[in-house]
Amino acid sequence: MKLLPELTDKMDMLYRDIYASLGQLPVEQKSYLFGFDGYEDYDCIDMVAGYITLEFIKYSYDYADLEYPLRHFFKNKEDDSERMTQSRNMNYVLKYKKREIEEKGGSIPENHKFACTDMKTIGKKLKGHRLTKMNYFEQQKILELELIKSIVERRIISSKKVSNTRFQEMFSQYDEFVCSLIEQSKKSDEDMVFASLALFTFEWHYPVETFYELACFMEKEGIYTLNQEMLFLICGWVRIKSKFGGCFETDSRMVKERRFINTYLFREDADEFRQKSLMDLIQEILVLVAKYRESIVTDEGDLYKDWFRKESNMTDWASFFRFYDIFSIWQKKEWTGVRIRNMRYLFDMVITSEI
Repeated sequence: MKLLPELTDKMDMLYRDIYASLGQLPVEQKSYLFGFDGYEDYDCIDMVAGYITLEFIKYSYDYADLEYPLRHFFKNKEDDSERMTQSRNMNYVLKYKKREIEEKGGSIPENHKFACTDMKTIGKKLKGHRLTKMNYFEQQKILELELIKSIVERRIISSKKVSNTRFQEMFSQYDEFVCSLIEQSKKSDEDMVFASLALFTFEWHYPVETFYELACFMEKEGIYTLNQEMLFLICGWVRIKSKFGGCFETDSRMVKERRFINTYLFREDADEFRQKSLMDLIQEILVLVAKYRESIVTDEGDLYKDWFRKESNMTDWASFFRFYDIFSIWQKKEWTGVRIRNMRYLFDMVITSEI
């Protein structure tokens, strides 16, 4: 395990505790998860520990992120026209959020903290929509960023609806958005955490950086199609039957770790057996992380995620994100006709289908 000088003392202790707990898994499970020899010199335990830590920070941040009435975010709280505009905006976003939930079986997963308030009853209408700061930020950016709108409206896949010129303009706007998050992250601990979780949230829902890297990879290798099941495994909603018992449904949202996984998963010359072994391994890692997020307890009987929440604070989380550097997934986009075609193809696979 490498030294982590960027972390606060408390964060370093928490991270090492998570890392050590992975080493205490049952022998068969530990050997299966961390004994895969296709990673060369990559520390798989370190990768999983980092991802679990991010999930715990996301949970802790959401837990502390207060909900406010929609009017709280208005620039002019007495302006009825702004209220009507914001209400229309909210209904637009919720339409697509509800569709996303329906595509995942109709229930709201624990890790989807976006208000989907049904306004059909008088009581709920009086209470109104309630949003956290992160909810409101996501809502506004869905409306402001033409790329995200074209994804949720499923227009991105069609050159008739989004020309190649407009396509490049939308991605340029998105790049500017990510650059603004990077600049924001430098201001304070709270800004570092907010900006990091914002990029995590957008890349989880709209895998722009993942797909750009894959589009470039496909162009370089002369690949025209990818395995849809593999694609969903790295950035979709997956249903998994674990070889260690139990069935699970979870989001695959290892947004930073995808870059490493892609190197092995989509190679044309990959051995079929090893490719299948890696797919099985990724599924078991997703199951393990879901267990840490939802059910694994400490020796004292607390949920692991609640132990982490109580023991850490904003300064600790910021130190982790400076070490983890989620912004490293971003790269400035340069386009060719092949890359644009590949991007449309990738979005077509994940936003019009379900595995």
